[in-house]
Amino acid sequence: MKLTRRGDIWLINYRPDGREGEAGQVHPGVVVSNNAANANAVLLIVIPLTSNVERLYITNLLLPNQRTGLGYDSKAQMEAMRAANVSRLIKRLGHVPDDLMAELDAKVRMHLGV
Repeated sequence: MKLTRRGDIWLINYRPDGREGEAGQVHPGVVVSNNAANANAVLLIVIPLTSNVERLYITNLLLPNQRTGLGYDSKAQMEAMRAANVSRLIKRLGHVPDDLMAELDAKVRMHLGV
């Protein structure tokens, strides 16, 4: 099993499940499930990322590449949050720093209404 931490950005194979509005190819995603659960989990909660940052919606969060280790700016799409089996993880690409994770958490709470 791959070691995954909350805030890690992984390249994830979402195929063949993608439907309209969902990540359906190979895309980066940030792990948002907690480290205790991740240690023994088969499923992780992830938020897909996209490099299409032209339009940011209220529940999107811009992740500057200088802060994440990615090769390009990305946006986290809370509306596409999903479970992903650890077998879908291809390779670790970077990590979201704590201050941006706090912003991401706030966007998740806003999107879920909690």
